[in-house]
Amino acid sequence: MAAINTFFGLKGTLQKLLLETWGRMILVRLKLWILSFERLQKSFEKEKVANPHHYNIKTMVWAVHAVSPYVPRATCLTQAITAHQLFSKYGYSSLVKIGVGKDETGEFEAHAWLEHEDKVVLGESEKEYVPLMDLKKSN
Repeated sequence: MAAINTFFGLKGTLQKLLLETWGRMILVRLKLWILSFERLQKSFEKEKVANPHHYNIKTMVWAVHAVSPYVPRATCLTQAITAHQLFSKYGYSSLVKIGVGKDETGEFEAHAWLEHEDKVVLGESEKEYVPLMDLKKSN
């Protein structure tokens, strides 16, 4: 109930961004479940820029963090791709990076993050990951 009260206490533009982010994240999650990686990557074609820089980067990253608890299995990859799509829509370049590393017990693990102008803006980690691939650049 607190989340609903918080949502309705926000400005309309932030409510709209949260709803857009939530919808996009659900679609990304579904695509990750049902599409091959090749088809998934092709499905993220660059979209037409709407209202360039209408939202700033910090606000879009906040929206991704805010809605991710409300999307089942919103992994780091789901979040990075969702943010990448938002960045593209609002005129910012970004790059989704996927890397691998080992956890504390030496087990293999993977991680995805989003970079803008060669800086990690979403998915920053204290662990070292070796980048294996980048998803298509936007802009």
